Formats: sequence, C-alpha cells, structure tokens
Amino acid sequence: MRKMLLAALSRVLQGPAAAGRTASRVMVASRNYGDFASEATFEIKPCDLHRLEKGPGTTAVMTREEGLQYYKTMQTIRRMELKSDQLYKQKIIRGFCHLYDGQEACCVGIEAAIKPTDHVITAYRAHGFTFTRGVSVREILTELTGRKGGCAKGKGGSMHMYTKNFYGGNGIVGAQVPLGAGVALACKYFGKNEICIALYGDGAANQLCTAHLSMTS
Repeated sequence: MRKMLLAALSRVLQGPAAAGRTASRVMVASRNYGDFASEATFEIKPCDLHRLEKGPGTTAVMTREEGLQYYKTMQTIRRMELKSDQLYKQKIIRGFCHLYDGQEACCVGIEAAIKPTDHVITAYRAHGFTFTRGVSVREILTELTGRKGGCAKGKGGSMHMYTKNFYGGNGIVGAQVPLGAGVALACKYFGKNEICIALYGDGAANQLCTAHLSMTS
C-alpha cells in the first residue's frame, strides 16, 4: 500500500509538463500546520435534567492545542495499556488486570471538563483515570507489577489505585457510587465549590440499593 501511494504521488509530481510538475511540487511542499483551523466548534445534545434549573451548554469550542493535548494523552494511555497487556501475558503482572484501552476518550473528556480540585471515583477499570488525575506511567506500571514504588505501594494492583482527589478503583460492583455521594456531601458540607464524579457501568446500574438511593438522596 505504501509503495502504491508513493508511486501515485510520483506520477502526480512528474505530470505531463515541467510547469505542471513545478506547480505540483510547490503545492505539496507549501502545506503546513498554519493551513489548518485553529479551533473547532461542536454542537451538543441537551441533557436531561434532574433537580436542576439549567443544564450545561449545548456548544463547545476546542482549540488546536487542546485537541493535540487530548490526542497525546489518549495515545499515552493506549500505549501504557498495550504494554500492560504484554506484561500480564508474560506473567510479570499477577492477579487481576483490567485494561482501559478503547475507553481513553472517557477519562480524557471528563478530566478536561473538571478542575484538578474536583473529585473522581470509579470502578475497577481505573488505569486511565489514574493517569489523567496525575499519576505517572511509571508509577502505574510499578503498581501493576506489585512494587513499592507504585501509587498504592504495590498493594493495590490494577483495581485499587489512588492519588489526590482520586479514590480508586473499587472492586465491588456499585460500591463506588455511595462513596462518591459521600464525597460530594462533604464538599457541600464544608462549603467547597467542588464536585465528585462517580462512574459506574451496566452492572452497577442494577444495584438498586447503591446506585438509585445514592443518587436520589
């Protein structure tokens, strides 16, 4: 495929006449990053509201620099997870290993929408959020391999990683939802302008005693 593309490009550059060949070369060579848009605007479907008078905005603007940073973060998480998968298959990572590849946009998008002082708690698939919350790739891989240099001193493993304003990594289905509600209540009680994001999946949605009661309390 690469040879075919190079051959096609070569034919275009050569052209039937020297003048056309020179113009084609100039056209290809003059393309640079300045030719691309500096920002993009996205239309967002309105959210269903619960006990709120006004929801989030229906448009969002992303600059080129922000887009590149998001892409770099997602690529870093993907490469970290691919290496984790390799280490697990080599039996260097023992026990559980819940990979986050394929979901990189979730943690990157949420982190872009909140502040570092806000709080996050999630289920057992936590590698991506651990990275976006500020833990280095080295610390994450060290934790996965059970070494004391990890973010939980090698005792938490794949499911139990923690850092400032990030509360894991919870192995029990739905357990993170009431804990997240408690963190949010503490923010309200102490008068802090902060929120807590509690993430859960399809399995936890069926845990009535944890999910429904926590969100309606």
